Amino acid sequence: MQLKQKLRIFFLTIPLHISLLFMGCGCGSSQSPAGEANESQSDATLTVTDINFSETVLASDKPVLVDFWAAWCGPCLQMAPTVSRLADAFHGRALVAKLDIDVSRTTSLKYDVSAIPTFIVFHKGKVISRFTGTTSFRGLESMLAKPLETQPDAPQKETGP
Repeated sequence: MQLKQKLRIFFLTIPLHISLLFMGCGCGSSQSPAGEANESQSDATLTVTDINFSETVLASDKPVLVDFWAAWCGPCLQMAPTVSRLADAFHGRALVAKLDIDVSRTTSLKYDVSAIPTFIVFHKGKVISRFTGTTSFRGLESMLAKPLETQPDAPQKETGP
């Protein structure tokens, strides 16, 4: 095959590859070409949106770790099993929630989420700590355990793992 023909085929297939990537079927995607998501979320993990964020997260009397994520984000997908494990470990003592930044842009902007994954711990309506990037189970565990260890009226510091 001549170079000219190879280049023509290459450039003709670029739109196909781009459309597959934006449809979520690219490398690192959690979706199959049929659009079916892989289920790795624990039953203990809550899904929050702009609509229910205030009542679920801010009004909670328990600490809440919110995972700001997106389906196209490889590191977010890498963290999903760890987040599910954390939800199971803290079940009954604290809440673990996931917020898709593509669906809930208002909340993402309000909390200045400019990179994902971002993990923010809320307690009694206030941000206690935040961390952006991948981390270990122990890193997330320490973020969520801090508000459980402190006195009810003690001042809280913003820290990360």
